[in-house]
Amino acid sequence: MIASFLLGLLGSLGHCVGMCSAIVILFDRQPIFRAAPYGQNKIAWLLAHAGRITTYTLLGFIFGILGQTLWSFGNLQATLSILFAIIAFYMASAFIGLTPSPELLFSGWIQRWGRAIRNFKTASLWTSYLLGLLWGLLPCGLILTALITAAASKSALLGAMTMFVFGIATIPSLFAVKWLATKSLSRLWSRGLASLVMMAFGFQFAMRGFASLGMVDHLMLGSFMFW
Repeated sequence: MIASFLLGLLGSLGHCVGMCSAIVILFDRQPIFRAAPYGQNKIAWLLAHAGRITTYTLLGFIFGILGQTLWSFGNLQATLSILFAIIAFYMASAFIGLTPSPELLFSGWIQRWGRAIRNFKTASLWTSYLLGLLWGLLPCGLILTALITAAASKSALLGAMTMFVFGIATIPSLFAVKWLATKSLSRLWSRGLASLVMMAFGFQFAMRGFASLGMVDHLMLGSFMFW
């Protein structure tokens, strides 16, 4: 859970500020986010973030079930661990610009998502929650990395909790996205730290895979199996 929180906090400072600043501007054009008085505007944004975190939590639940199902096949454990490690390392390198971002594969989906958001014109507070639910479905490399950890939890409940904690950790930077968007230096170091967190995930997954193949010994930290 701590690693998921760090991934959400550091990743959002570097990645979400760049990607979601356009979304914040897009949402600002909706009637409910321009509503007066200011207190109603704040409620609308809180509901939008609640909707986004709801989507993350549901996705974590689904990926937790998927991980639990796949890990029940003993002969797949090593393969899945090494595959997750490769994905995590790739995400880490893409996060700091060394490899192409996987989000490029979803450019068409992102464009359709933007058109769907622009078509919302109602001013109900519940509309902001619905927009938040859709926000959570926006393809994002950082979310994909978090979902890998949810699947690795091998539990629907833990997967949901992992993504809930991840979502909570992204809130501070997204509330301050307009200010942080001007702080390129802070975005640079936060992306580097988030990349290190992703690489730590990848290393742990790789060692689990190698341990399952008998190439290295399992590492126990008390009652917790690190790999």
